[in-house]
Amino acid sequence: MAQKDSLNCPFEHIKNPDLEIKKINEISQRTVSLLDNRYPVPDKILRGVHPKSHGCVSASFEINADIDQSLQVGLFKSPGKVFDASIRFSNASVRVEPDISDAGEHGSRGMAIKIYDVGGEVLIEDNGGRNQDFLMINQPVFAFANTDDYLILMRILDRNNDNSDSFFDPLKLQDPTLSEEDRQQILEYIKAENIDEQGIKRILDTLTIVKQIKSTSVANPLNIQYFSAAPFLFGSDRVMKFSVKPVYQVTPTVLPPDLAPDYLRRALKESVFQNERVEFDFMVQVRSDDGDKMGIENASSIWDEKQFPFIKIAKITIPTPQTEVDSDVNEARCEAMAFTPWHSLSEHQPIGSINRLRKDVYQTSAKHRKAEREVESELFLVRWFKSFLESL
Repeated sequence: MAQKDSLNCPFEHIKNPDLEIKKINEISQRTVSLLDNRYPVPDKILRGVHPKSHGCVSASFEINADIDQSLQVGLFKSPGKVFDASIRFSNASVRVEPDISDAGEHGSRGMAIKIYDVGGEVLIEDNGGRNQDFLMINQPVFAFANTDDYLILMRILDRNNDNSDSFFDPLKLQDPTLSEEDRQQILEYIKAENIDEQGIKRILDTLTIVKQIKSTSVANPLNIQYFSAAPFLFGSDRVMKFSVKPVYQVTPTVLPPDLAPDYLRRALKESVFQNERVEFDFMVQVRSDDGDKMGIENASSIWDEKQFPFIKIAKITIPTPQTEVDSDVNEARCEAMAFTPWHSLSEHQPIGSINRLRKDVYQTSAKHRKAEREVESELFLVRWFKSFLESL
């Protein structure tokens, strides 16, 4: 996989680059360990994040003809240009679970766009192709602010079979009913993970975001707004966050009465089977502030839309009907695709702590899945050849 060194970014503020690299390497190693635990042999290894797909659809991505000249940067430099694209809708939970939990809690939903043959200089080639991936969730911020917090989460998931509850234990110190034994255990956890006052504040922010995610109802993946959450370059001297918002609401628009485990997949299938217009506006917030005013290193920080409104610069169209969306062939094609924010033109380089982390972790996850597929192919050939010899 061809890869270009990322640009030096004046907006990033890395306090200790060597320590961050060490932490990212540990997270990558734990990603493999967690994948092997989630999918023991002979189970198929799925994605490290967003493993549950609601379906993949074909689409077009058209740059607005009236895009302002100041926004004609990178992918958006040619007004009216149309690109072919694929879109994968998914859940963000690390395991394949019902779309709504038994307790009635919702989850984070994802939309990943792969835009083909964008030309230009890309940071990482996509199986030899020059493609642009835009990955989004249905919240304007990520639940985990930076690499430090994500490493703590990964250690907890690795120890506790994907249960993340103890991540929030430092917040229990305010509970007057907490036993002395539990208090000491929490203090030891804080010391071991070097969690300072700002770290505890970020844990509280994470809990607030998680509660928001769990209470956010989604009836149809095609009817909600999605956000990049993390920041990206917009040329060499500006930064963007991007978002996708539906132009029209399509049926179904309300939660089904039965709330089947895969009701979001059923809603997507029903929508694209019909001959309805499915369109999204692709929008950007663009800033050029100096210093760390933009919260580049904190993916849980939000840009006020009143101060920095989203500007429409492209249109996404999902042609309908697409009756093959539920076919085995489309499923296999969808599963084979690898998405990463680092499939990107240099002008839209991912920046900030979480995006630097995503570079290695997404590649590690994709390579681990690919290696498993290659082993499966070799075993298939061995079994086929053995069967062939026995038939002689």
